[in-house]
Amino acid sequence: MQITHDLAIGGLQQVVVNLCKFIDKDKFDVSVLCLRALGPFTKDVREMGIKVHFLPQPQNGTDYLSFLKVAKILRKEKVDVIHTHNTQPFIDGTLGALLSGRKIRIVHTDHARDFPDKRRYMFAEWLMSHFAYKVVGVSEHTCQNLIKYEKISPKKLVTIHNGIDGSKFNIQIDREKKKKDLGLTGFDPIIGLGVRLTEQKGITYLLRAMPEIIKHFPRVALVIAGEGPLEQDLKNEAKTLGIEKSVYFLGPRLDMPELLKLFDLYVLPSLWEGLPMVLLEAMAAGCPIVATDVGGVREAIRNQQNGSLAPPRKSEALSKEILKILIDEGTSYKYTAKGRQIFAREFSASVMAKRYESLYLTGLTS
Repeated sequence: MQITHDLAIGGLQQVVVNLCKFIDKDKFDVSVLCLRALGPFTKDVREMGIKVHFLPQPQNGTDYLSFLKVAKILRKEKVDVIHTHNTQPFIDGTLGALLSGRKIRIVHTDHARDFPDKRRYMFAEWLMSHFAYKVVGVSEHTCQNLIKYEKISPKKLVTIHNGIDGSKFNIQIDREKKKKDLGLTGFDPIIGLGVRLTEQKGITYLLRAMPEIIKHFPRVALVIAGEGPLEQDLKNEAKTLGIEKSVYFLGPRLDMPELLKLFDLYVLPSLWEGLPMVLLEAMAAGCPIVATDVGGVREAIRNQQNGSLAPPRKSEALSKEILKILIDEGTSYKYTAKGRQIFAREFSASVMAKRYESLYLTGLTS
């Protein structure tokens, strides 16, 4: 049973969906438990014939005894292995497993965050880790943070990189029609990204890099897909910088595979990260990448091989790396080819699922 906050649109939830899709159904009968809400991915999971359980929280406050309900579900469904994702599922899932009356193996994945986290969360995860078979970090950087800040035993830890379904991004599009549909006719090249509009993603530094890029490419467009609390602030900043005619805020999109095929360059200017799913999507789509060298990003983007890395919070360095790729088509082609190669070898959903399957089975037999 995969235990998660919800099945909303997000990187963590994509991991849950891909594990449901690519896990060996001859060996595992998989189900999902959502602790806070359902979400758009619920339909995808149910269409696979997989049961989705839901324990809604009370409207006013938090149900601090929800682990008792988790225990009841685990007992009723005769679950052998739980795989929890991030803090609340780790706590409620582990306590539920311990109280279920069953011998349940616990695998937990930390999907990365900005450490140090709240002390009560870090203490709770340290405590729960004693009952887990393995704690997975989505990058080596995440594992090192868990050792440093949560004092989780290195013997408990293992790194398994996120993986995505690359087939979604192996498509062809009519570029001119797509540009017309988005109001981008006449713009070239197109720089893009698709993220939550939050401080973490560092979009303000990309906006500040744009005036220098526009000097060299007057018809360049920056396309930003996504929504978030900083949307209006970022729009205001684009206007202040005098670049609002070159920046397009598309809002949340369900056509990211098509957008990635439209982008001439994907840029992720994050301030902190684990292993961002969006970079894996860009690699699978054959999109050249510039990203900031934070967290586990360098585990996916090998500098000057399948993308370029720049220091965070440095708009000048960001514009420099972007211009290198836009000016030199050879570099762009090199990054695209190498990116697809690395993706297929290391970051496909099937590779990720096999690594987790090994953990589940080893956990059962140890």
